[in-house]
Amino acid sequence: MSNDKLFSILDFGSSKLRLGIFKNYLNNSKFISEIDSLDNFEFKSHNEKQKQNLQDLIIKTEKEINQHMNNINVMFDCPKILFIDFSIKKDMDKIKSDNSVFKNILQEAKQIIEEKNKNYKILHIIISKYILDGIEFDNMPENIIIEEAILELKFILAPNIILDSIKELLKDNHMSINNFYNSTYVKTLNYTSYFESFDIKTFIDVGYKKTSLALYKNNKFLFLDFLPIGGDHITKDISKVLKKKYNESEILKKSLIQKEVTFINDEQNHDLLIKIIHARIEEIIDLCFKNITDIESIKNKKSILIFTGEGSKILSKNSIYLKEKYNIFDDLNFFEENCETICTSAFNYESSNNFSEAIIMPKKQRKTGLFERFFYMFSR
Repeated sequence: MSNDKLFSILDFGSSKLRLGIFKNYLNNSKFISEIDSLDNFEFKSHNEKQKQNLQDLIIKTEKEINQHMNNINVMFDCPKILFIDFSIKKDMDKIKSDNSVFKNILQEAKQIIEEKNKNYKILHIIISKYILDGIEFDNMPENIIIEEAILELKFILAPNIILDSIKELLKDNHMSINNFYNSTYVKTLNYTSYFESFDIKTFIDVGYKKTSLALYKNNKFLFLDFLPIGGDHITKDISKVLKKKYNESEILKKSLIQKEVTFINDEQNHDLLIKIIHARIEEIIDLCFKNITDIESIKNKKSILIFTGEGSKILSKNSIYLKEKYNIFDDLNFFEENCETICTSAFNYESSNNFSEAIIMPKKQRKTGLFERFFYMFSR
């Protein structure tokens, strides 16, 4: 891959570090690798184990592609990610709608969110809806005379302290960061294409120490939430109830994936293991749906609930219990993620034309006017 233009993505997963390299921005020319690495959400510069894991992965990749990576894109999740629904209304005084009008409104909205969340950085701005003189539009209308404009927006933000820690981790490897992406949003945006026959797609990603939920309606992004609970908590539950060491409990949990629970020699303890896991899963699912305020609006639609992530591999349809008010899904799916699907999600996100998102461009990539530096809306 020497002397070629590369798109590189580093994913901080719950229990793995993943690195994907795409040559000349082509999906059919790539190198993807991963390494086990727990506690990636800590993002501490003095976490020597994490620094070593990252260095090993980068060295391995650079040897494979025979090229040093100067810049990289970073994708991550953490329970401290913020999701904000925001609506902004402006009187337009009968002017004609065009790009500049909406860029001005977006810029004002962005400044309001930044002012109210000074310790956070905006990762994504998604335009849910344009409402012009009371008429709703999914896409930006042009050349319409309008008196009033409302933009319904969704913001995804990450704490500056975490972003700074990631920068420090990569600085030791002489690498700078082009863009930060939120993993749950970018991955599920890509995975929606696997479930086109459904109107409502709800993704629950069970990781090592976090669980995230993303909701789509007619392929439009609606909602995002994070919980500081994951597979690690299930392991600790097993350890506490069965009075086993943590490592033994992790082996027991993972043995269910292969349907080979040979470490418990009596049926009573096997049933208890299943009950322990189901109890925690029920709690996670209940908490995931608790903050969805418009759950009624997605009823009577063809819907699917999709589980992803390492922590979901122990699940089956028999292990999922939904309270009656959340039991609105026509189907359940356990989507098998891997290093390639995750890294390719970032590649597809970067190379696609997602017109519902206002793209926040790195300053060094473009020398343009004020609004273009913040929003590069219509050329992706």
